[in-house]
Amino acid sequence: MLTMNKNDAIISGNAHGKMAGPGQRKVVMRGTVFSRQGGKSYPGMQRRLSVSKPAMLAKSSNINTIRTQFPKIENALCRPRLGWRKRWPFVVEAVAEPGSRPHLGDLELENHPNLEIGKLSNGLRYVILPNVSPPNRFEAHLEVHAGSVDEGENEQGIAHLVEHVTFLGSKKREGLLGTGARSNAYTDFHHTVFHVHAPHANANNGRPMLPAVLDALTEIAFEPEFLPARIEKERKAVTAEAQMMNTIEYRVDCQLLQYLHWENALGTRFPIGKMNQVEKWQRDEIMSFWSRNYYPENATLYVVGDVDIEETKKLIEQNFSRAPARAAGSRAPADDALNAEVVEEAAHHQVDLRETNKGLLLERAHLSPGGLVRPPVDHQWGCGPMIQSGFQSPISVFRHRLLQLFQLSIFCKLPVQPMKTLDDLKRAFMVRIMLSVMQFRINARYVAADPPFIGIELDHSDSGREGCAVSTLTITSEPKDWRGAVQVAVQEVRRLQQHGVTAAEMERYKSALLRDSEQLAEGAESVPSLDNLEFVMESMALGHAVLEQRQAHAYLMELADTITPDEVSALCRSILSFASHYGDEATLLKEYEADPSKWAEPGPSIATAVVACIPTFMDASGNSSGAAAPMPRGASMATTQHVDPAMAAAALDESGDDEEPPEGAVRFEIDEEDIRQAISEQGLEVEALEDVDVPEFLVPDDHAMALMDKLNPTFVPVDPNSSDTKPPADPETGVIRRKLSNGIVINYRKTDNEPMGAMVRVVAAGGRALEERGVVGPHGHGAIAVGTRTLSESGTVGDWDRAQVELFCISRLINCILEANEEFICMDFHFAVGDGGMAAVLQLLHLFLESPRWEDAAMERSKQMYISHYRALPKSLERATADRIMSAMLGDDRRFRDPSSDEIAALTLDAMKEDVMAQLHAGNLEVSIVGDFDENELEEAALKYLGTVVPKSNAQGPGSALEQSPLVCDPPLEERHSVWHLKDSDERACAYIAGLAPCRWGEFGKQQQPLEHLDPVDIPRPPAPLPPGASDEDIQRARDLRRKHPLYASATLGLLTEMINSRLFTTVRDTLGLTYDVSFELSLFDRLPTGWFYVNVTSTPQKIKDAMMASMRVLRSGSIQPFTSRDLLRAKRTLITRHESDLKDNGYWLALLTHIQSPSVPLKSVECLRDLTAMYDAITIEDIYEAYSHFDFSDEATYTCIGTSGQDVSLNKSPILEERVQAIGGKPPADVDPEAFLNAIKNFMDSMQSQ
Repeated sequence: MLTMNKNDAIISGNAHGKMAGPGQRKVVMRGTVFSRQGGKSYPGMQRRLSVSKPAMLAKSSNINTIRTQFPKIENALCRPRLGWRKRWPFVVEAVAEPGSRPHLGDLELENHPNLEIGKLSNGLRYVILPNVSPPNRFEAHLEVHAGSVDEGENEQGIAHLVEHVTFLGSKKREGLLGTGARSNAYTDFHHTVFHVHAPHANANNGRPMLPAVLDALTEIAFEPEFLPARIEKERKAVTAEAQMMNTIEYRVDCQLLQYLHWENALGTRFPIGKMNQVEKWQRDEIMSFWSRNYYPENATLYVVGDVDIEETKKLIEQNFSRAPARAAGSRAPADDALNAEVVEEAAHHQVDLRETNKGLLLERAHLSPGGLVRPPVDHQWGCGPMIQSGFQSPISVFRHRLLQLFQLSIFCKLPVQPMKTLDDLKRAFMVRIMLSVMQFRINARYVAADPPFIGIELDHSDSGREGCAVSTLTITSEPKDWRGAVQVAVQEVRRLQQHGVTAAEMERYKSALLRDSEQLAEGAESVPSLDNLEFVMESMALGHAVLEQRQAHAYLMELADTITPDEVSALCRSILSFASHYGDEATLLKEYEADPSKWAEPGPSIATAVVACIPTFMDASGNSSGAAAPMPRGASMATTQHVDPAMAAAALDESGDDEEPPEGAVRFEIDEEDIRQAISEQGLEVEALEDVDVPEFLVPDDHAMALMDKLNPTFVPVDPNSSDTKPPADPETGVIRRKLSNGIVINYRKTDNEPMGAMVRVVAAGGRALEERGVVGPHGHGAIAVGTRTLSESGTVGDWDRAQVELFCISRLINCILEANEEFICMDFHFAVGDGGMAAVLQLLHLFLESPRWEDAAMERSKQMYISHYRALPKSLERATADRIMSAMLGDDRRFRDPSSDEIAALTLDAMKEDVMAQLHAGNLEVSIVGDFDENELEEAALKYLGTVVPKSNAQGPGSALEQSPLVCDPPLEERHSVWHLKDSDERACAYIAGLAPCRWGEFGKQQQPLEHLDPVDIPRPPAPLPPGASDEDIQRARDLRRKHPLYASATLGLLTEMINSRLFTTVRDTLGLTYDVSFELSLFDRLPTGWFYVNVTSTPQKIKDAMMASMRVLRSGSIQPFTSRDLLRAKRTLITRHESDLKDNGYWLALLTHIQSPSVPLKSVECLRDLTAMYDAITIEDIYEAYSHFDFSDEATYTCIGTSGQDVSLNKSPILEERVQAIGGKPPADVDPEAFLNAIKNFMDSMQSQ
């Protein structure tokens, strides 16, 4: 696959970065303890509600305040350690008036004690929060309170275009490049945000960065030039961005929002805008939107980081006070005209089709600080008056040929309840308990061999972006199973709505929330500034108190014992009625009126929108012909980070009913009434469930001690030349290495990046490369991939049943991911170390290695998952284009591609077990551990649970990496350079350029030879950069030292990649305007002596061939426009800054540790970690050209593929075949000005020289 883990360090263990398969799909509410977590994750405060798949509760992309307070929301049986009062100076007290009775729930929550909120005389509001992580860095975000809902009817997309022009047109922002700062911008419904992440000091001259950053933000928002050339350049960029975003997932997102927000502008005013309008605006129209929205009183500045409050306030005053305040009555005639348009539009909005009160809309319209009427965003709530009215939401159906799965979303919009008091916090706490219980119950329904659903997800979250809270039940299934999937979902919702939670469930999840809250409080000082900033912004947008982590935990400890099962059950009764009583709202009202005391505020709820997104066709058996997974609502609504929705919202599959289905497919016949009947079906059994007995230990202590006595595990020398069984930590990196007598090697490093948290990675060398090449059969293509997924799907070990293992992990906040890529099988754990967490993880690992469960039902689920993923490939423009490249490169060797349906069907449980377990044995395992743990406790547990894994006498290593490497084909040009077309209602285009790349390890030119381990004494220290005028002898000596170092190839390739990407962006995107997004990536291997590069570029079908050819010329430009020392210096600063920042992340450290004791990666050692920064510094332009010389970018050596989509084929032949271009110095792209390309390169070089 043409994929690469972007988070990999240059020398990281790429143990789970290259697999692009079902393991990377978003698999919701049905996973096991071994399942991969899908969707977006929020590190630190912004992490998703759970880190463990079994308790993955909320998938909405919206950041919920309680989510940020308790980011993992797991479950624990044991109470957390008390004693927080001794450590943290936060004491919760309710002070009552004399003679009155205090009520704890009325206690008002206090804002973060260090939060500083102020306002300048011109109206600009600022928010400052000191935050020490990462040290010597800060975040500055300027939020203008104007977005797509502030646009007029003929301005749709203008907020986004203004963002582009002001941000990218700022010369002072350009001045931040190369200083160690990163900047970006985005637009959503209500806001436009410009943000900068910067160090304290300029990397070039050591000057303070905060003044320069604030100066740049002032210019961006309040002093833009709106140069005509910049406007035209960004007009092209916005059009290209719209094409890039307009995937089928984005169109589904548009549909969900359109029907969810049928009563207001959020359903139609998407930030990307309408391209037919974007193309026409004149400069004065663009400036008009800016002038009426961009003024200090309509903006808020957030500064979070390692800053001094008073100094920051002075700098804010110095910079932003020069922006003039808006004078009262200073509106232009055009503004008044817009006011009239807004009022008129509100009065004639389409929402009156559903009998929304026009007068209420006009009443809800509000004045902005400048006196302008802002478009009303009124919501129809699924509670209160709407229930009394007898409203029943209609069912809306979006049908499209590119959709493959049945997805039903039932929505209920409720008012956001600002979290201001302890009672508010208590309610949010109970919501999380409810969601956790629902998650576990759905998991229990997934154990059948052929469960009728792929995903069932219940979410309840606040959205500052949308201004409401939304309850969502999302059901995903194969087309043929849709009715059974709906039945399971409705049945479980009704069960929880009617019977509530058990006392044991409540205590389990309450304890887990408290434990996780304590862990977050312990790590309050290690939360990254960006996460804290986003939390502050979201909290303020929702009207919540901004709580410091230790404050939040103190509040939770006070309220926890006041929560009862009846209260949680009352909340379940109220929140879940929107799905449990759909179609029976009259009965719901009667139940409520019979005893309102059994319901929580705001009483019963009903569905406000029901949306089904379904495929036009399915295969003859009723399964999908692919697997487009559901997308979080609104996930694509903010414009991409500097990278016709109306058409997308209306594109209900333009293939008519008379169109013939594709070969082997039939039409998926389903209508609104079918769905209504399924949701409202009566008579489903909803009896209360019995609780599950949760084990305290997976490996009882007496059993562990018996194994210890029998096997007598010990630590043995790490270095064969030393007798030291416990060598000390490496003095420069702090890394400790151990080796057990059964062959398992261990690397660990203690960090304070995540207090009370740790990560473990287990790596077995082999991976999919050991599948039989070119074979369809039990041991053939897919055996390792599907076999590993089968183990993941089984979800249990030893004699324990699935539910017990799942609850054991949930109670200890253990999250585990198991997957295979081309080179390794990898198992990652993330867990809380307190209360025996380390022992619990290693117990689970012991049983996984000694007593894994191979089940037919798990195999069938895994097979179906992979088959669905494979079937989806032809319907994905990007995946199918990349797959064509891989097919041309690798021929019939499918070990590096997704297994086909026939290959998957040929696999057997016994063969997959044999192949996978042949890799998972003690002599082939490396375990790396990073986190806040006790080292003695770790080593004791390692001996006890890892040391007692019985070695296999006949076990072998992964074998010859040279023999397992793929054989790259040399097809004729017609097969190397191809085009293809995907029929779709909308036009899009992408292209890939690929070819062989040098290896990550070993000397350039000698990397196909077997690599041998280097003795540490033979690894030279990287030489310091030489001063000008150094002698030839010194230059040669430094060159020899660099190139003997194991990191030489990795460091050089990483820097070259950064330099090529700078050229691609500046030339193809910024100067030529051919694309919005283009990137050069390396897919490098650790064990296999091979690798490849690829360029991915998106554009319109009309420009894609020029975009691809321009990208090709950039790749070749190193021969005609030399790389300079300034290019290299900037690349070094970027990579070193990224490395230093990433060292605050345990996951990054885990990647660094991986393979430092692996015989399969003999050149990686602890010295590589030690020397990484020094090697970046040591690399020279000469080294860059040595690396560059080992790429061949000629037509005869590269592989290209252009994919287009739309109603009509727009490209029949590759431009390379149309007009043969020589490897160096050929003609520019056919439709580009003959001088444009070389001028673009020249402009890039000039810009580099000026920095």
